[in-house]
Amino acid sequence: MTKYQKALIYIRKAELQYGSISKTPENDPNLIKARNLLAVNRDNVKVFEPDDTDLEIKRMLEYGYPAHVIYEKLRVRQPVVQRVKEYYDLTYKPLFKYKLTKDGQPDFYTPYVKGITRIAKISNSFNSKTIFDLIPKLGYEISEVSFYWGDLPDDCTYAIRRSIVYVKHGIDSWLNEAWKG
Repeated sequence: MTKYQKALIYIRKAELQYGSISKTPENDPNLIKARNLLAVNRDNVKVFEPDDTDLEIKRMLEYGYPAHVIYEKLRVRQPVVQRVKEYYDLTYKPLFKYKLTKDGQPDFYTPYVKGITRIAKISNSFNSKTIFDLIPKLGYEISEVSFYWGDLPDDCTYAIRRSIVYVKHGIDSWLNEAWKG
């Protein structure tokens, strides 16, 4: 098989995944492989070509696993995770520790007690104890949880430190859509 035939296979894989090569992200592994095969000048070839471990690191980062969990589960070192994080322009996501529920509203998750004030529309100047005392009086039920981003259900709402309230619509919706509730 020629390098052009191999490149077409990678291009076809990208088209099947994204619907069109024009909609394929620049950092897609299939697109990178195709470009590397078709590069006229070897200087145009990217040095980093993701392998299976790199793709698993990417998946875990997108899911919301913290770095130390990735190190332990995959038995990789910090520079490997950092390289993948930077290459795919990913961010670490917080562990969500609190869940608020109220009839007629989507479930709300936040990593910080002060984040609860965003959805309950109360002053964030209150201390944690006062916030915990006020929440039930406003008709909310609060529970302590330990969820990664990927564990949160679709269509829930969430806020991180100093952010507006967002809606989750799948694993790729991190900080994408503001809640209009």
